[in-house]
Amino acid sequence: MFSTKPFKHGRIGNLHLSQTQTIISTPCLFPVVCLVTGTTAKGGGLWKYVLQADESNGLLRRRKAVPLMSQVLHFLDFIPNRPHVLDKWRTKGIKQFYKDDVKLEQFASPLFLDSGGFKLLWNKSVNLSAYGLSIEDGKGSQTILELQKDFNGDIVATLDYPLPPGLARAEAEERMERSIENAVSAAKELRKRLGYQPFLYVAAHGQDRDSIGSYVKRVFDRFQAEGLEDYHFGLAVGSLVPLRGGHKYSAIVNLIQGLQENIPEERRDKIPIHVFGVTGNIVPLLAYLGVDSFDSSTYIQEARSLSYIDPKTGRTQPVLEMEKLTCDCCVCEQANLENIQNALTSEIRGLAVHNGHFKSKYYGDIALHNLEMDFRIVKETRKAIEDDSLQEHLIKHAEKFPQLRPVLDAIAQEDESLRVRLSRTIVSMPQKSKPNVDERIVSLRYTPDHFDILKNGYQPPKDKRVLLIIPCSGGKPYSKSRSHRLIAERLEQGLGEKTKLIQKVTLSGLYGLVPEEYEQEEAVLGYDFRLEAFNKEQITLLIKRLVTYLKRHSGHYVACIGYATSNAYRTVLEQAAKEVSCLQVLPVKPKTRRMTEFFRKENVAELVEHVRLALEGSQ
Repeated sequence: MFSTKPFKHGRIGNLHLSQTQTIISTPCLFPVVCLVTGTTAKGGGLWKYVLQADESNGLLRRRKAVPLMSQVLHFLDFIPNRPHVLDKWRTKGIKQFYKDDVKLEQFASPLFLDSGGFKLLWNKSVNLSAYGLSIEDGKGSQTILELQKDFNGDIVATLDYPLPPGLARAEAEERMERSIENAVSAAKELRKRLGYQPFLYVAAHGQDRDSIGSYVKRVFDRFQAEGLEDYHFGLAVGSLVPLRGGHKYSAIVNLIQGLQENIPEERRDKIPIHVFGVTGNIVPLLAYLGVDSFDSSTYIQEARSLSYIDPKTGRTQPVLEMEKLTCDCCVCEQANLENIQNALTSEIRGLAVHNGHFKSKYYGDIALHNLEMDFRIVKETRKAIEDDSLQEHLIKHAEKFPQLRPVLDAIAQEDESLRVRLSRTIVSMPQKSKPNVDERIVSLRYTPDHFDILKNGYQPPKDKRVLLIIPCSGGKPYSKSRSHRLIAERLEQGLGEKTKLIQKVTLSGLYGLVPEEYEQEEAVLGYDFRLEAFNKEQITLLIKRLVTYLKRHSGHYVACIGYATSNAYRTVLEQAAKEVSCLQVLPVKPKTRRMTEFFRKENVAELVEHVRLALEGSQ
């Protein structure tokens, strides 16, 4: 049951495995990249160096082609409301655009194009009207497939509706059914086309082992009912990123097991399995369960946080605190730690900071190194498969990463050979079960109208003198989240008893202002929504609510301060500050508009100092 299999069907879309077996082998890692990064293929900041500006290590410059994954809605982030630019990319196709613009001799990388469904994780839809496109009224599957065709994807995934953790069961079922409908629609459309035949991955979702099993059964039943029983496709498991981020390895394993055991037995060795967004130390374990390929954007996220993966421990460390590079990967062999640190701490903006390079080059060095660490794990796993020693490799791997041992024990309960082998090597200590206090039922049906302090007669507390607005957090109640605790602790350290004069109000991406005394409200605890920079309508709504509140109540405070660094929330504060002069937005000059800046010591110290001066001035 638990064995990794090669692709036995001989083809993935137009890619003959006999020609590309050194590129796509089991297991395989697809680095997630942004390809449509602007008006040309030459830009993209960090992406420019990751892809092609680094002549030695850029993913498109390597002698051995690296399979790449991108998603077709990235243009919303890079060329918003510029349909003529998107048309250029669609007319040429991504591969030809790059070959022409950056003088690539070839673009040999197999290209896996995801649907962009992750943007629908906290949203019911995405407004594409500026581009003459729509995913409303059943048009989504066709629209996404057209983009995938125009961008020349060799491998494509169906448009899906991912499941946020804890989503109410009825809503999860509704989203899963819509994902299945899109999969059937895409397969039917591709079967009719003669000029475009990519390999199709059907996105698969579930909240637990049983529900994903039911999902997979429905997929095969629907394909048979539609005359697609002989259509060849793979399964790509989604909704795992939040579980990976929360280190919920057991939940991930249960989903993979539920998927595997519900593939018809006669097709089990012919259906490749991909997992979206899960890499790192869990790769050998998932490969043992039969996963064939993975994708990763973590290497980029870690680089943006200035986190460097230690090649020995596999753990991240702050690159600005390192004393030397201890890695011999192809990236670090050419990198200089002092140059990286000097460049990243430079105050120069918009200009080259070192040796003619911009800061993005040094972010690129960190990102490409981090990716090499993922490649190593995959390479070691692949070798173990080839040597028929995956079980031994997995056990040794679990010794290096003890957090995987309980999961390994759980798998062994259904795998006798692993159970016997484990008993000889690892004496599993009883695991104390910890109550998960963060589990809560969430819903995507909440709208901005479910909570609005502008309509409930709210009045600020009489004893509060400074209004402090900070963005909402994924964890709830907000005050128990890491970001809110950090601010509270630093204010307490700097101001002592005076912190009682501060009124902390959360800027919710869905509701606008949420005073602390409302954090336990059902509508506040139960919603799940992430404000994205492309969601202009929601940003406009939040600006309006914030401005209205400040016009109504600013006279109550001696100072109104907003503290935010991530792009969408900072945009709300900055636009509101243009309409009401009483609002001051901090930090005044963040190095980037990212969440990592929220935790930077200098920025938090700046906030504490502004609050202190405001309170002293009111005495």
